[in-house]
Amino acid sequence: MKSLEFRIRKLHVNSETEKKLQKKQPSRVYVNEEALIELTGYKDGGKAVYIEKVSAAADEQPQRREATLWKAPEKLDKAVTQMYDAFRDACGYRLGEQVRVIAAGGSLPDADEVVLEEVAKEGESNGAATPEPISPKDISGWEFFLAGRLNLIEHVYAGLTFNKLLCDGPERSFVVASVNGRSTGNARYIHKKTGVRIAEPAAAITDTNQVNGVAPQTLEVTGIRGLDAQIEKLNDLLGCLSMPSSLREGLPLPGIIIHGGHGTGKTMLLDNMAKSGWGTVHRIQFKDKLSEIQEVFQKAKLQQPSIILIDQLERLIDKERNNRAAVIQAICEAMDGLAAEADLRGEPPRVMVVATCLDFTTDVPADLKEPRRFTSEVYLPVPDVACRREILASLMLRVEPDKEEDLLRSLSERTHAYNGKDLWLLVNEARLIGSTRTRKTTPASTPAPEDASETGEEAPAPQYCLPEDYEKALKIVRPSAMHDVNLKPPPIRFDDIGGQESVKKALRRAVRMSTESTERLSRYFDRPPRGFLLYGPPGCSKTMAAQAMATESGLNFFAVKGAELLNMYVGESERAVRRLFARAREVAPSMIFFDEIDSIGGQRPGFGSSSSSTTSHGGLNVLTTLLNEMDGFEAMEGVVVLAATNRPQALDPALLRPGRIDKVIYVSPPDEEARKAIFRGVAAKRRMNTDVDIDQLARDTEGYSGAEIKGICAHAGEAAYDRDVEEGSSDGIRMSDLQTAIRNQRRQITKEMLRGFEEWEKQFRKD
Repeated sequence: MKSLEFRIRKLHVNSETEKKLQKKQPSRVYVNEEALIELTGYKDGGKAVYIEKVSAAADEQPQRREATLWKAPEKLDKAVTQMYDAFRDACGYRLGEQVRVIAAGGSLPDADEVVLEEVAKEGESNGAATPEPISPKDISGWEFFLAGRLNLIEHVYAGLTFNKLLCDGPERSFVVASVNGRSTGNARYIHKKTGVRIAEPAAAITDTNQVNGVAPQTLEVTGIRGLDAQIEKLNDLLGCLSMPSSLREGLPLPGIIIHGGHGTGKTMLLDNMAKSGWGTVHRIQFKDKLSEIQEVFQKAKLQQPSIILIDQLERLIDKERNNRAAVIQAICEAMDGLAAEADLRGEPPRVMVVATCLDFTTDVPADLKEPRRFTSEVYLPVPDVACRREILASLMLRVEPDKEEDLLRSLSERTHAYNGKDLWLLVNEARLIGSTRTRKTTPASTPAPEDASETGEEAPAPQYCLPEDYEKALKIVRPSAMHDVNLKPPPIRFDDIGGQESVKKALRRAVRMSTESTERLSRYFDRPPRGFLLYGPPGCSKTMAAQAMATESGLNFFAVKGAELLNMYVGESERAVRRLFARAREVAPSMIFFDEIDSIGGQRPGFGSSSSSTTSHGGLNVLTTLLNEMDGFEAMEGVVVLAATNRPQALDPALLRPGRIDKVIYVSPPDEEARKAIFRGVAAKRRMNTDVDIDQLARDTEGYSGAEIKGICAHAGEAAYDRDVEEGSSDGIRMSDLQTAIRNQRRQITKEMLRGFEEWEKQFRKD
């Protein structure tokens, strides 16, 4: 950044034009044309600059004020500058002092907010009586009045004073305390767009360091529940900003990445840092241009101490961005420059760069992970039971006090996979449900007076939410981690499946073990079974069993058809498998259901009696990925894998070994009792004639699958419906309708098919 040193000389305001400029743009700083061009590159004035006193004391940190640079109206020496008296006094500069003017690289920004404070009236002695503080009901009127006065000024700066104003009550005087949150700020006032606020007495800046524009000594994150370990680590990293230089020697500039899934609190942490008051806050948005990114780093370097916040870094450097490489290079160069400056001063860094992304490993390129750049990372996981309890407690459930503890325990245990944002949505949904219920059940009445005790009337009882409101909210608000991959199965239960008692028992045991404590399981297993294969003829309730398991277990349910994965682009199938398992681990306890597993788990070349392979090249890569995910370096804790196939003979043996598929479950065609249960289930939902003999139907459908039996009932229903429409008969489904449907239904399960399952079972099972 270019800079020149000048000596301050008196500016004489004589003409009417100069007097108008003094009122409208009081923060103008004048130099001669040669110096103006050297600093800004332009003959036209108006560019933003910083001014700092050239201090004689080497250890004194110069305070930088913001201004605009213009060509002097009179002839000046190149080493001389002029400024209006009021602005010079606000900056604390004296005539004849040496100052440094630094190019800021850009135009004057717009003012988002101007904060004013009331001061003693001009000419008052310290012992004189001061007016009473402004009444809260009069604050808005004074703010409106001050906005009108500011509208007469184009450039507003911190330190600008308004004396002897009369709006309502006694005369009052005000000073601009900050512009855009900076006690040294300067910006363009825009009427009805710039916010004007009078600081409350308690919020007034009284600390000497704050008045002088020096930030608090420490930057730390506070007041957030449910992320104790992560905040402790983050504050340890931020603590190096206040660490003595003797202890900081050799430590890199702490560029920090906060990463984690959606809704885990990344943006909340950035906002918390922005409100800390430690330094000037600069934000880089993912839509910013390259020049805007570079300008932010330049401003932060000049407005030290500063915090640069980059939310959604992965979007800023998205692979679809045309100048992605240039943006990455610009960030690298800027961070290297900040580190070099800190080393040169031998002081703690006074510019902190904090960014967020979804995944530090995949979203942050290697260049940005080099030393002195983003070398520190803080991971925000999906909250566990204890963290969810903390978050829920901080959100105030608004239930009766004696019910709060039980509700907190219940919700924290039942909301696995919910992140902080999901929990916030859950509580708000419950409050909405509770408010709606109260409004519908409470008769309209006259509102109670503000002070009911004075009128003898009892104040209305507080309106609480009920645990039932939260039960309803849980059905509406689902964890956002599941939105893009979760398939909600039909509400099928094991009782809806006729027979198959051994299958039901095995699956129920699998569910229990997935939610059982590790301590209890360790008494019986070194590693409890996590993989289950359902095999058998088509139509025998394999998929229904998986749906029933998902419904009754309450696990987060992921479902995918194997064939769907092979229809993706090259490399996408493997990535989809890895992403599926990563998400399942993140939201455990969960279940992954692979239907048609044989399409991606087919045998590789060299297995089986045939030299041909059932797996294509793309399928081979998917199979390898699947094998690694099911039993690789990363433990599959809390994740149950359930697979189904009609062709177990085609599966690769490596998939069937213990540690991957631990238990193989044969789903046979329904026996006679199971067929009776299916017919009874249909009869309970349909209009059946009294002549229907379920025992006979079960004997007549020997060898039929459950799906075929339901098909028989559907065809019989069609015949009864036609008869009702054509003849007006309402006697329901007759026995003859069902017998006709049985004769017309082709049986797909053959003896050869069943023999094949038996042979495969003997080959891979010994019990």
